[in-house]
Amino acid sequence: MKKDERIEYMKTIVLPKMKAEFSEFDPKRYKDVTCATCHGAGAKDGTFKMPNPKLPKLPADEAGFKKLAEKKPDVVKFMSTKVAPDMTQLLGAQPFDMATHTGFGCGGCHPMAEKK
Repeated sequence: MKKDERIEYMKTIVLPKMKAEFSEFDPKRYKDVTCATCHGAGAKDGTFKMPNPKLPKLPADEAGFKKLAEKKPDVVKFMSTKVAPDMTQLLGAQPFDMATHTGFGCGGCHPMAEKK
């Protein structure tokens, strides 16, 4: 798609779907979901660059994700069972594959910590 087609698709298809999901998950925190919720300053400057450095930085390995899941089980479950699969489908991407480190996953939106 051309940039203007991508923007229209995001506004008319992706944003309403994700707005509904985030609002259902936490109506108070996500009452005003906009393009900037995910894209941050990129929504204002028109770059829509992702990953968004203002989103929480995620661990780079399985052990780190396990700790995160223990600390924030509801968020990790929501992101891994709703947001990531739905965004993968909406973007027409392949899901992230841990074996090959290819495909769309958490790092498509969130910055990832450096591997040690």
